[in-house]
Amino acid sequence: MRTLGPLWQRLDRSLRARILLPTAILFAATLALMVGSAVQLYGADMERGQHERAELFTANVVSGVTAAMMQGHAGSVPHLLDVLQGHRPDLESISLVRPDGAVVYSTDPTRIGDKPWPDIARIDRTQVMGSPQGDSRSFAVVQPIPNAEACASCHGRESRVNGWIDLRFTRAPALAARGRLTQMLVASTGVALLCLLGIAWWLLGREAVAPLQRLVRAMRRAESGDLTVRADEGRPDELGVAARGFDATLAALRRSQAELEAFYRERMVRADRFAAVGEMATGLAHEIKNPLAGLSGALELLAEDVAQNPTQAELVGDMRHQVARLTHTMESLLSFARPPKARLRSTEVNGTLEKVLFLIRQQCRGTAIEVAADLGPSLPPVLADPNQLEQVFLNLCLNAVQAMSGKPGKLTVRSAGGDGRVTVEIEDTGPGIPEKHRPNLFKPFFTTKREGSGLGLAISARIVAEHGGHIGYRCPPGGGTVFAITLQQARPGTAERPVTEHAA
Repeated sequence: MRTLGPLWQRLDRSLRARILLPTAILFAATLALMVGSAVQLYGADMERGQHERAELFTANVVSGVTAAMMQGHAGSVPHLLDVLQGHRPDLESISLVRPDGAVVYSTDPTRIGDKPWPDIARIDRTQVMGSPQGDSRSFAVVQPIPNAEACASCHGRESRVNGWIDLRFTRAPALAARGRLTQMLVASTGVALLCLLGIAWWLLGREAVAPLQRLVRAMRRAESGDLTVRADEGRPDELGVAARGFDATLAALRRSQAELEAFYRERMVRADRFAAVGEMATGLAHEIKNPLAGLSGALELLAEDVAQNPTQAELVGDMRHQVARLTHTMESLLSFARPPKARLRSTEVNGTLEKVLFLIRQQCRGTAIEVAADLGPSLPPVLADPNQLEQVFLNLCLNAVQAMSGKPGKLTVRSAGGDGRVTVEIEDTGPGIPEKHRPNLFKPFFTTKREGSGLGLAISARIVAEHGGHIGYRCPPGGGTVFAITLQQARPGTAERPVTEHAA
């Protein structure tokens, strides 16, 4: 949780930017497309409107010219055209084109005598065309002057048209209107974009940044030790779900903390009791060992005296056996209460296992128990006390042999390495560990053997823990038990060092 502060600072600086920057780009691109489309549509409409008005005006010009000619006022046509041009600010020129394509008169004197349309004879109706000079800023409307019945006296009847009217219009007003429209739309869309970004900034701050800030403040208070803080504000969205999940986690932590405190209080009380009992048991063991040693010596002498009496000799032998068992129990108790300090050094696991296997094979000689070894080659050394490690392996192997109770069975010892650790497995084919006994397996003084002390597995578990390893077991469904010991691999150049603290 200590990374939440820098994380929130980065989040506060970049969250809005990461969300708003792509949004602004998307909005800007969308608005640009909309503005472009609107300008294109509006420009096309203005062009069509201008073309339609130009066609209507051209038709009026043709009607006026035709009427003047038919009334015999041909000399007034130039003046008429000049007057008509003055009515249209977008009209650049009006030209009369003869049937041979030459301009006979134009309000623009520079065009008189030109032949702007090489294929003008093909134009038999009003047409809107681009400028023959390729100027995109203007367009032309060309309309034929039909050869009517009243015109036959002057123009004859051979041609269908008497000429053409060529009107040139500028596109400047339409282009200017399109530019003004573009500027207006860009300005309005820019203002709209800024308004949308401002609204998005405000909404993002209210709906995301501010709730995240409150959640982070709650996390910081929880980090400082205040587990009573609450982050949920009743929001129905994802942040509310996250806050409720955080509150549920804190509630679970509070429960766990209370349980741990109760557990450790109980353990401390038990530890104090066990310490007192251990000191008392150690004193009692020392006090009992001395009389036991004297009793054992006296029984040896007594055994020599009653050797001739079988009944008394058997009784004395049983007494000696019980004294030996008590002596072994006292020694185990002293070993558990005041264990020797382990001196850890680089140790070859396979070498220690081979010593233990030699002893086990000697003990299993003449029985139906098979002893097998599957030792991994080239195992790395482990950091361990070889004497205590041998004690652990020997204890587990003896337990396995005793579990098979002299019946046909197999003891398998395996070793393997990997991931900086070495694992040893000791497997037997006995009946397995009953379910009811498994929770108490490594507790001191727990035993199912008639003459056991119940300290063997407890001492083994303590030794493995002192070595920084782990001991566990599993019971396969088909029967038997597999004990697994995992030890740390020794680093190169590891020197011998003592263990000053012991596991409880």
